[in-house]
Amino acid sequence: MGDAVSGTQVLVKIDPTGSKSGKEVRGPATLGEIVEGTCEQVLDVFMTSEKGNFLAGVWTCTPGTMKLTDYPFNEMAVIIEGRIIVTEEDSGTVQEFGPGESLAIRKGFRGSWAMPEPVLKRFAAEIPS
Repeated sequence: MGDAVSGTQVLVKIDPTGSKSGKEVRGPATLGEIVEGTCEQVLDVFMTSEKGNFLAGVWTCTPGTMKLTDYPFNEMAVIIEGRIIVTEEDSGTVQEFGPGESLAIRKGFRGSWAMPEPVLKRFAAEIPS
């Protein structure tokens, strides 16, 4: 079948309850400044594009709040477990996302991302050139 994270795999099941990809990143979340809690993440990337500008996988994170000053990519995500409360810096708009709900966030987003409980999400992200 080939390596799930290489550009050679054309179809990958992203199943947070299944086997892991073997390409995990663990440690404090690095999307922004942690301002509350621990925000300890496990990023499990199941597929990347050949050019490395597209990622798909599963992300888990412990409770906490991150201040985001320049979100690094365009992302679409589906929350499997937990809640994320997103506050936009410019407008002050607050949106909450829970299990079964989806969100899309644009590169460059500024605001906060609060997780009052552990979060598990599937994601797909594009890193614009």
